[in-house]
Amino acid sequence: MVRTGFASQIITPEREFPLAGYFNKRPNRGFLDDLFVKVLLVEKEGVMGGFVVYDLCGSSPEFFDALRGAAKAAGITFADNLMVSCTHTHTGPEIRRNIDEQKQEYIDRVILKTVAALKEAAANLRESSFEVASVNSNPYAYVRRFWMKNGKVVTNPGKCNPDIVEPDGDYDRTITAVAVKQEGRIAAILVNLANHGDTIGGDLVSADWFGRMEREIQYQLGEDVPVMTLTDCSGDINHFDVSTMRNQTNYAEALRIGRGYGQIVCELLKNLEKVDDSEVSYKKTVFKMAYRTVTAQQLADARKVLETIPAGSLDDRGDMTSEDLAKGDGIVLRMFAERLLGCEGNEGKFQECELLALSFSKDLAFITLPGEPFNGVAQGIRKDSPFKRTLIATLAQGKCGYIPMPESFERGGYETEPFATSPEVDTAPKLIAAALETLNQ
Repeated sequence: MVRTGFASQIITPEREFPLAGYFNKRPNRGFLDDLFVKVLLVEKEGVMGGFVVYDLCGSSPEFFDALRGAAKAAGITFADNLMVSCTHTHTGPEIRRNIDEQKQEYIDRVILKTVAALKEAAANLRESSFEVASVNSNPYAYVRRFWMKNGKVVTNPGKCNPDIVEPDGDYDRTITAVAVKQEGRIAAILVNLANHGDTIGGDLVSADWFGRMEREIQYQLGEDVPVMTLTDCSGDINHFDVSTMRNQTNYAEALRIGRGYGQIVCELLKNLEKVDDSEVSYKKTVFKMAYRTVTAQQLADARKVLETIPAGSLDDRGDMTSEDLAKGDGIVLRMFAERLLGCEGNEGKFQECELLALSFSKDLAFITLPGEPFNGVAQGIRKDSPFKRTLIATLAQGKCGYIPMPESFERGGYETEPFATSPEVDTAPKLIAAALETLNQ
């Protein structure tokens, strides 16, 4: 018998708290909708674990370690079996770097609320079943890297740019909905799909389309069923349709996409298949992600950039988006040069990334991945996974940063620019292999 329990807590930060997602400082001046931490626990035969999903752009290894430590100190014995991920909203609080007193107070508060949600969910365990449905259609997501007429790849080159030739590949358009049923009704929903959470911009807090999708599903179902999004590999995916000049950076766009995804999920709920839960298990491996190394020539070139381009403040430019990065003006070149210099001495250094999988017989598996892998990583995992459906939760277990495919580095795009803790060029295929090793245990 499988039992599940759900709970959530509001984690909206106070006014003036810095927001994440861009390169300039953005103190928030209010909120459009609340942010949450949501917990769904899964227990069978005394073994428990589950999902913790934050409406955050990302977290950090320090945050993850502190959360796990606080949970264990509070008597939560299943802390090692928690799949902790972020949706990747770009209008959520910054908690990854420059930890000052204000940020630390917020982090401590979020951890306390997460522990409270874990305890509440554990107290609400009820006999449950899992049902699942998928569709190979994602009408709101696009590859954001494009081959240009100059033979290079540019990320977000701008709408209707006449120099665009074609997208740099394709992506897995699968959207999967998992319904958790208790006493004959849907008690919670997990959604897995690939897209970025960056539709709004500005300085007002919002869960982006993830939150609006939940509202649409609740409206369609007629009750407040909790919805948790596991963001699939989206490092090279976003919502911008470059074939149109339509403004896609506003709250109305979050509403449009959220409602559209909500309607797709509700259609999936009409075609659910029972998941075989006769075997439920948690599996774990540690993946050693090597840090990016750079050549002596790259270091010399970076130092030359710093000598020739005067320092400036990114904060003077307003919201510095990925489209600004694509233009590659002086201050952007200087920023990338400074980041590259942080790679000096990286030889032999690595970070340990935890991969955690939850599987249901051979029907369904969930697995965490660090950072923002390109979608090719998801395709590689699903191609050889031993499970009928394999769902991926990225930005998980506290690790951030892009993980491009090896061929992407020579093609271009700002995701491939090196910084101190960015992964080595050959990371993606190694990560695929480590994920498959975890799933095959």
